[in-house]
Amino acid sequence: MIPRPEGRTGEEPPAEAVTPRDLRRILLRRRLGALVSTPALLAGLVILGFYTFVGLSSSFWYPGDPSYLPDHLVSGQVCPVPAGPTLSLWPFSAGAHPLGMTGGMGFDVLEGLVKGTPFDLILLSVVIFPAVTVGIVVGTLAGSRGGLVDDILMLLSDVFLSVPEFILTLVALLFILPRVPGGDQLVAFGLILNLVLWAPFARLVRARARSVREMPFVEAARASGATRGRVILRHILPNSVFPVLAQVPTTLATVLLLLGGLQFANLTSLPYACQGPVQPLFLPSPTFPEWTWVMANGAWAWLPSSSGLNPWWGYTFPAFWILLFGLGVTLTCDGLNRFLSRQTLS
Repeated sequence: MIPRPEGRTGEEPPAEAVTPRDLRRILLRRRLGALVSTPALLAGLVILGFYTFVGLSSSFWYPGDPSYLPDHLVSGQVCPVPAGPTLSLWPFSAGAHPLGMTGGMGFDVLEGLVKGTPFDLILLSVVIFPAVTVGIVVGTLAGSRGGLVDDILMLLSDVFLSVPEFILTLVALLFILPRVPGGDQLVAFGLILNLVLWAPFARLVRARARSVREMPFVEAARASGATRGRVILRHILPNSVFPVLAQVPTTLATVLLLLGGLQFANLTSLPYACQGPVQPLFLPSPTFPEWTWVMANGAWAWLPSSSGLNPWWGYTFPAFWILLFGLGVTLTCDGLNRFLSRQTLS
């Protein structure tokens, strides 16, 4: 007989059974590791977290009416003289206007950006989330069902794609928003834009769903007896949302460009806009804090027909504020795309 090594028995100890709870923990640990290894997502979340913090704490930095932005018009004054930034390297000595004061109606740039953050976040959320939700539902249903359902839904999306956002906005400004109470006009503007913004999302998701439904794991799910609803919700839908993440930053840019263009056109439509109260196109009041409204006031003072000055701070700081927010959204969507692509398609 061959002698057995000392300390060894004839039988190996049974391996410990892995419970479903342990499997969930392992899967969660792996997903958290994949999340940490996605720097674009972390950077985007940090930027968006900063804007969320500013929006939630805006009343702390600037107490008082959160929907009121004090203007600096003086009785009998043709235009308020834009005040430059008073930033200082010494703490607590930033001055009255840390980022300067705009022309136009004369808004404090930093106060306008801080006070406008919660309202702009609400507006963009009202625009994006319904459009994304409707687009995903319509696109997934059209791409997974095919046939007549696909033809009808895509024909409907083509109809809305053919409507320019600018024309729809003008129609809303002329016939719909004047009948909406002043405090709800900004939200109503966002909801109206959803009439056309959902269609690009539906087109992208539908194209992806058509390719996913032919993949082997979907065929295997059908062969195993899974119902059509389970196949759509469990397999096709999770693997068809990636194109949406690429479209979200483009949609946000479209909304902000449209918003800023309308505000600037409204302010420059009057030769002496800063002589008296100016009613924006759909804001509740002329002193309502909103990013593009502050930037429009800053850019208006740069026009040669007004003061002849070049107060760069009036439009540079708001543009950078909006650009940083767009960068945060882009990084978050790109990081989510990379992160989710490693967790699905299986």
